[in-house]
Formats: sequence, C-alpha cells, structure tokens
Amino acid sequence: MAKYVVTATSRTGQKVNAVTGGPSDQKAIYSDQELREFQAAAAADPRDLEVTVRPLD
Repeated sequence: MAKYVVTATSRTGQKVNAVTGGPSDQKAIYSDQELREFQAAAAADPRDLEVTVRPLD
C-alpha cells in the first residue's frame, strides 16, 4: 500500500506529465527509501521541479 503521494510541478512550465503534456504529475510512493530517491532525482532534474509530499494514513 502506498505511504505517500508526491506531486512534481515544473516551476518553469515545462512538460512533466508524459501522458497529458502538463507541467505537473503525481506518483504513489511505497517506502521511505523510494521517497528519498524520488526527492534526490527531482532535485537534480533540469525542469526545476517543486515537489510536495502528502502522507497517506
């Protein structure tokens, strides 16, 4: 079961969602390690992503 839902949004309006071509996308995260890896990848992404994390209880 997912522990978090993350939303990544490009601060510069670049395409993030591969399906719709929109500037934001959501992803279910299943572990704390996966969350750390996602945040590290987003920090290095050239699209200047803002990431919000919503815990699921």
